Amino acid sequence: MLQGEKLFKKDRKLVLKNFPAYTVKNVSFYDKTTDRSKYLGYNNERKEFVMDVKLKKEYSKGYIANAEGGCGTHNRYTGRMFGLRDTPHSRLSLFGNLNNMNQYYYPGSDGEQDPRTENNGVFSRRVLGMDVFSANKDETVKNDFSGEIIWSNSDDKTRTVASTFLPTKENYVASYDNSNGHGIYSFINNELTISKPFYISSSTGWEYSNGSSKFTQRSVTYNKSPFHDNEGAESLIDRIFKSELQPIDTTMVNSMQKDFDTHGYYSSLWQVLGTSKKLPWGDSFDVNMDATYTKEKSTVFNDYQIRYMDQNHDDLQNQYSKEPTTHFRYKAWGSYNIHLLNKWNFAMGYEYAQQYNHEIHDKYRLDWLDGWSKSHHIGDLPSTRDSLLAALDYGNSNYTWYHSREHSGLFHVFYDKDDKESKMRFDFNVNIINKYEKLRYQKASLDTMAFNRNWLFTPSVSFNYSTPKGMGLDMSYGTEINTPELIKKINVTDTTDPLARYRGNNDLKNSLSHVFHLGFRNRIASMQAQYNVAADFRIDRNLIGNAVTYNQSNGVYTYQPRNINGNWTGSVSNGFSMALDKDRLWNLENNASFNFNRNVDFVTLAGSADYQISKVNNIYVTDGLKLTMQKNKFRAALLGNMEWHNSVSLSNNFSTMNVFDFNYGMTATYVLPLNIGISTDLKMYSRRGYSESAANNNYLIWNMSLSRSFIKNKLDVRVIGYDLLQKISNHSFVVNGQGRTETFYNNIPSYVMLTVGYKISINPK
Repeated sequence: MLQGEKLFKKDRKLVLKNFPAYTVKNVSFYDKTTDRSKYLGYNNERKEFVMDVKLKKEYSKGYIANAEGGCGTHNRYTGRMFGLRDTPHSRLSLFGNLNNMNQYYYPGSDGEQDPRTENNGVFSRRVLGMDVFSANKDETVKNDFSGEIIWSNSDDKTRTVASTFLPTKENYVASYDNSNGHGIYSFINNELTISKPFYISSSTGWEYSNGSSKFTQRSVTYNKSPFHDNEGAESLIDRIFKSELQPIDTTMVNSMQKDFDTHGYYSSLWQVLGTSKKLPWGDSFDVNMDATYTKEKSTVFNDYQIRYMDQNHDDLQNQYSKEPTTHFRYKAWGSYNIHLLNKWNFAMGYEYAQQYNHEIHDKYRLDWLDGWSKSHHIGDLPSTRDSLLAALDYGNSNYTWYHSREHSGLFHVFYDKDDKESKMRFDFNVNIINKYEKLRYQKASLDTMAFNRNWLFTPSVSFNYSTPKGMGLDMSYGTEINTPELIKKINVTDTTDPLARYRGNNDLKNSLSHVFHLGFRNRIASMQAQYNVAADFRIDRNLIGNAVTYNQSNGVYTYQPRNINGNWTGSVSNGFSMALDKDRLWNLENNASFNFNRNVDFVTLAGSADYQISKVNNIYVTDGLKLTMQKNKFRAALLGNMEWHNSVSLSNNFSTMNVFDFNYGMTATYVLPLNIGISTDLKMYSRRGYSESAANNNYLIWNMSLSRSFIKNKLDVRVIGYDLLQKISNHSFVVNGQGRTETFYNNIPSYVMLTVGYKISINPK
C-alpha cells in the first residue's frame, strides 16, 4: 500500500522499485481493517496483512518521476519509466517497462530465487500502465481505476526425456520442442467504494488477450532405455536428433515431427456489486451480485509426420480446427448478520448461481483432400467452403451446450476479539449446496444428454490467536468437493492426436479432500529472535486422474479419467531468525521444511484385463541458512540451501532415487570512495544423485554491478554483469505415480549492460 491505500494490483513491487529512498518516511506492516468492517463498526471480515509505504510529509504532495534505460551485449536491453502525482486525497501514476532480460535481477541480492529455474525460455515484454485514485475529503467515497497493456514475445526451446512406469518395465520418450509466440494482453478495472449512508462496493473490469504461436516438436519413443553408458539426458537428446529421426536401434517404437500454428483471442467482461446496511440495533444485511461474460476463439493447424517402426508405415496428417466458445455466469446472494455485544456473530444467507457454456470444436483433415499434403504448407486453407466441408472430421468434431444451477444455504458463526491484550478470531462456516448440471453433446451421429445432481456439504473451521508481543497461533480445517466435468463422463474416444487418445468415463464420482493446518509463531525479546513452525496435511478421496494405457507395438497412449484413492500429502516447516549481537550487526536466519507425498495412479499395457496401480512415495527436505552482516555502507551475506528428493515405489521396475540439489555462496554490497557502489553475488549450484551422470554437475554463477550517482543523486549510472562465467543451465526433474520427466530449457545468455537512470521530485509549497 502507499499512504494507506492500495496501489498497482498487478505489480505491487513497482512501489519499492520506483520511490527514491529519500522520499520514504518508513515502511510498516500491520493488520488493516477492511473498509466494510470500518463501516459496520466491527471486524465482520478478517483483517488484511499489509505493507504500507509512508512518504515524508514534504513528499506526500507533489510529483515524483524517474526513468532508466540500458543496453548490453547479446542484444540485451531494458527501459522503464515511472511518474506519480500525489495529494492527500488523489493519486495519478503512470508506468512503462520494456526488456528482454526475463527478470528484473540486480547483483547483490540474497539470491533466494534460483536463476537456473526462473523464467525458462527467452522472452521480451513491453508494458504500459496507469493507476488513478481519488477520494472525497472524509474518504467516504473512493474510486480506483487501473489499466495495463502488455506486448510479449517468446522463444522457447525444451529438450525432454520422459519415462512411464509400466507393470513390468519402463518406456522412454525423448523430445525436442522449438516454439515462438507473440501476443498482446490488456486489463482495466475500476473499483468504487461508498461508505455513507450505507456501504457499496463495485468492481467493473475487462480483460483481453490476442496472440499466436508456432512450434515444431520432434520425438522418439522407445520400449527400452536408449541411454548409452554414462550418458545424460541432455546428451541423449542431442545424439538422437542429430540423426534426423532415422532409426537408432531396434528398441525404437515410433518417431514424430509435429508442426503447430495457432492464433486466437480471449475477452472477458465482469461486474461485481456488493451492498451492506447496518441497522439501528447493531445487525446488518448484505446483498451482492457477480456476473461474467467471456468469449474465446482459437484457430489451430497441426501437421503430423509419424513413422511406426513395427509396420514400417508413415502416417501424414494435416489438421485444422476452429474452436469458438461462449461462457457466461452470474450469481446473487444475500445474508443477514446478527452482531452481539459479547463479540459473537451469526450470519445466515442464500446464494443462487447459474452458468452457461457453448463450445464448438470443428476439426478438419486437410490431408483427405487430393494432393493437399504435397502442394500446400501449414496455415493454408481450401479456396471454397465446399472443399473445406469435404475434409470435416466428423469422428472428432463435437458441439456442447452446458447449463448449471446452484442453490446454496450459507451459515457463518464467528467470534472476534481485538483489544490491547490479544486478538482472537474463531470462524465456523457451513455451506450446503444443491448443484444441478446438464450437458448436451453432439458428435457425428451421437446426440446425447448428460445430467448430474449433487448435494454438497463443505464445512470449515478456523481459529487465530495473537498477542502484541509477537506470539501467534493458527489452526484450520476445511473440506473441498470437486464434481467431475460432465464432458469427461461422455463415453466417447477422441483420436485427434495420433499418439494420444482420450476416452470418457461415465462412472466418475465426486472427489473429496480434507485439509488441515496448524501454525505457531513467537518472538523472544531477550534474544532479539523470532521463530515459526507449521504443519499441513491433506487427504484426497476419489481423486480424478488420468489412467494411462500404453500400446507397446505402436507407442500410442490412451488416457481415461478415473477415480483413485490413496493420495495424501503432509508437511512440516519452520523458520528462525535472530540477531547475534545487541547492535544487530550480525543476523542469522534458517528456514527448513519436510514434505511427504504419496502419489497413487493408474498405468497399464494395452491388452491387460485391468489397470495396474502405481504407488510412489516422495520425500522432499529443504533447508536454507543465511548469515548477514551490515554496518554503515557495507552489507554481506553467506548463503546455503539444500534440497533432497527421495522417491520410493514397490514396483519391481522402479529404481529408488535420491536426488540432492544444493547451493552455497556469498553476496555483498559496498560504497567505495568517490561514491561508487559495488554489488556482487557468487554462488555454486550443484546436483548429485541423478541416474544420468551428466546431470551431476556444478554451476558457478557470478553477477556483479558498479554504480555511481551524479547531480545530487538524481542521475544514476550502472554497469551490470549477468552470469559472467556463462554457466547457467536451466533444468527440472519431476516424479509422480505414472513416471518421471527430465527437461532442459533455453535461457538468456550471459551479458554486460550499461544503464542510465534519472529521477526528479517536485514539491509544491
